[in-house]
Parts: sequence; C-alpha cells; structure tokens
Amino acid sequence: MGAPATASSATCSAIRLIESLRQLLGGEHVITDESRVSYLSTDLSAYPAVSAAAVIQPDSAEKLAEAVQLIASSGYGIVPRGGGMSYTRGYVPERPESVLIDLRRMNRILEINADDMYVTVEAGCTWKQLYEALQARGLRTPYYGPLSGMYATVGGTLSQNSLFWGSGLYHTAADSCVGLEVVLADGAIVRTGSGAHRYSNSFYRHFGPDLTGIFTADTGAFGIKTKITLRLIEAPAVTLHASFGFEAIATMLEAQIKLARKHVASECYGFDPFYNGVMEGLGFKIVPRERVSENDAKINFTLHVSIDGFDRGSAESALAIVRNCCAEGGIELDHSIPAAFKAQPFGGVRTILLGAQGELWLPVHGFFPLSKTKAAAEATESFFTSKAELLRRHGIKTSYLTCFSGNEFVIEPSFYWFDELGPFRLDLIEPEYREKWGSIKADPTTRSVVVALREELRDLFFRNGACSVQIAKYYPYAEAMNNPHTWHLLEEIKRLLDPKGVMNPGALGLR
Repeated sequence: MGAPATASSATCSAIRLIESLRQLLGGEHVITDESRVSYLSTDLSAYPAVSAAAVIQPDSAEKLAEAVQLIASSGYGIVPRGGGMSYTRGYVPERPESVLIDLRRMNRILEINADDMYVTVEAGCTWKQLYEALQARGLRTPYYGPLSGMYATVGGTLSQNSLFWGSGLYHTAADSCVGLEVVLADGAIVRTGSGAHRYSNSFYRHFGPDLTGIFTADTGAFGIKTKITLRLIEAPAVTLHASFGFEAIATMLEAQIKLARKHVASECYGFDPFYNGVMEGLGFKIVPRERVSENDAKINFTLHVSIDGFDRGSAESALAIVRNCCAEGGIELDHSIPAAFKAQPFGGVRTILLGAQGELWLPVHGFFPLSKTKAAAEATESFFTSKAELLRRHGIKTSYLTCFSGNEFVIEPSFYWFDELGPFRLDLIEPEYREKWGSIKADPTTRSVVVALREELRDLFFRNGACSVQIAKYYPYAEAMNNPHTWHLLEEIKRLLDPKGVMNPGALGLR
C-alpha cells in the first residue's frame, strides 16, 4: 500500500492540474481568484457554500472533454454550472477539491430547423437569447423558459428541470427536449435521440430506449450537457389573458384544477394575499373588471391565466372555457398582471430574487397529482398556522404560489426575511436597488430558522407524496424510492458512467 498523500503533494497536484487546464483553455478562462471562485460556487440557497479549487470556462465540447479527462485523472470533482439560479445546491461543490465548469461561453444557437421543427443550442445559451432568436422567425419552443430566463441557461434548466412559460400546455423543460450531446466523466462524448443516427438528424427523441431521459433532471450527476435539441412550434398568433379573484383558496384551487384538466391555458398561476400585496406594491391594480356588490368583492386569492392561440377564434373559445371554470366563486379582475408578465417574460430578476422591500426570498415546492392538491394546500396552511408565533417573533413573512404543468399541480411556498443579500444577488439586481438594499445587515439567527422551517415543509410535502424538480442536493430522492431495485439501477448507471464518482458528487444523493 502506498503512503497517503501529504498536504504538499496534494498542493503540487493541484498546481499541476491548474497549469494543465491553463495550457488547454488559456489562462483567462481558468479562474483561481478566491473571491471570484467563491462567488461562482455560491447558489441562491441560504446554506454555507464550499468553494471549488478553480472555475474553468471552455468554449467547445472538445475542449471540455479534454478538461474533464484532466480533472478526473487528478481525482477532483467535476461540477457543471449554468446561469446560477439554483436554490438547491445544484452546482455547489461538496468538497474544495473540485473544479467548477462554467458553461456560459458555450452559448451559440447552432441550428434552427424550421422544416423538421427543432432547434439545437449549446448548453450555455440563455432562454431569453433563444426566445428572441426564435421570435424573429415566428417560432417558439413549447416550454420556453423559467422566469429567470434572462440568466438561466438551457443546459442548467434541463439538468434541474423546470416549469413556467408554456408549461400549462407543454409540461416541463425536459418534455420539450428531443436529444442531447453529453460529455461523460471519462471525456467521452455521447449523443442521444435520433441525433445519434449516422444518417439522420435530431428530429426524434425515442430512437430506441430513451437515453435522453437519463440526462434530463439529473442535476449533472451523469454527465455534462453540451448541446441540447428542443422541439419547435409556430409562435402563437394570439394571446389572451384573464385574472380572477377568490375569497377562499379552496375555491381558487377548484377552478385551477378544472383548468388543468381542460388543457386550455399556457400559464395559470395563483397568488395568495402576500403575493397580491407584492403585486400592488409594484403598481398593479387588483380590481374587478366590472362593478360588483360589496358582499361579493372579497378578494384574498387571485388566479392569472394566459391563453395562446394560433387564431383569434381558438383563443376566444379557450377564454370562454376559462371563464366558465372560474365562474363559481370567482370575480373577474383587471388582467394587467398576466399581460405584463407575458409581454416581458424575461424581465428583471429583482421580483423573483427578493421581496418588495428587499427581503431575501427562499422557496420550496412540491409536485402533486390533481387529486391531492387540496389536501396539500390545507397541509401548507396548517403548517404556517402552527408556526405563526415563531414566524412573528423573527419577522418572517410567508406566501405561496400555485400553478400546474399539464396535469401536475405545483405548490411553491416561500419565506421572506431581512438578511444580507450577498454579492451574488447584489450583482444581479438593478443598480438602484443595489444601492437601496446593499447595506441590509446579516441575520444568521433568522436565516437558520428559515432553513429549518423550509426543511420541515419539504419533509411534510415528501410525506404527502410530493415529487420535485430541481432535486439537486436538497430534495429527498433515494428515500422516495419504494423499490430498492430502482435505486440500485440508478446506482449502477452512475457507476457505469462515472466509476470514480467525480461527476457532481452528491447530486441526486449519488456518489
């Protein structure tokens, strides 16, 4: 048996690795400055981050594959990073002996195939960049990005999975994916879907077993996505909007569940009283479209719907269905909120990173079957009620968003509290808010309370049968498996693709 590595030998090994990476990629694309590496190793969660040893910024799959070989041979962890919008430690290294792969230089749109209706992009392309390029051609991907799409990359989103724009009809990001190019832990480059066919192109996902599915929602546990092919649709010609107010959440959820089953809304999201207050603070008016009696005007919860149609007739027919579903207990409101959001789907990120007064925002979510939605909402309400005194004592505000992705219903509670924003958030928000809120003091005590409450709520959702996207290193995954053979199969896939366990260790609970 050889002698254990000494601190000095480990340092020499790290120096050799960094030098080799610089020779391969150029010195300016291998970052070792401690403050910059710490910044890029930090996500939006409230957990302490472990900084990587270095960050590299390759500009091609071939250079990335060579870099991966060098890193793996040194025994360092390989951690892919997209736009940095993770709340679940998706790209936060588990150990300092890791190299973070910043993929944002690989951001080209490689092919827009309007004949066969697909688009291929590099993993570092943002959703905003892709949306605008396709918009000029009268095209769109079915799912077309998260609210953070100004920064969120296509590769990062496919790794974590996500819902929002287009999800009412077209489900999550993974459901719009046709094929991938992936660099494995040994530097091998693999392709999935019909893009792997020697005489074909990337028009078809299920060419034999669905290998694409192995690498979607894997949070980088199985490989690094370098190229992504997504389906295309014609851009809708008409978009209509509607908003409704409800006194009780149960009534709003009943309408929302009906709409999910009708399959008519591109987006449909519900706000609780806190969210409504935030919207009013941003200048939106939550008022009935028509005069109603005082007894009928109790609005605590609001529902916002967008309908995409390929002609006005189909859009108006869908709007009539929406109104009918919301007629029982709902008051139609001015629809400025969904209209404004849809007009600028990837506007500034302040409203999705912070509360209206500069509070930190930390969400947790659960995907539920439609039949369990009301019970899950009741459990959420009961949880917040049981914690009312603790929340009051620490000045913590709560809210929750409801929406659906096809027939999967999502409940996303959030916690708000005043705390130091940190360099990552400060760098993303507009200068005027940076100046206004940059001096908010750190509050580690309240932060630890929020972290504990969030974990409690996560575990409550888990016990109520919730699934999650953005599993990363936060949501329970191995614990969810009711069949040990399923988990064993995943472990075997991990061992086959990553025998040294260097590819984003800890993602999905795999090592």
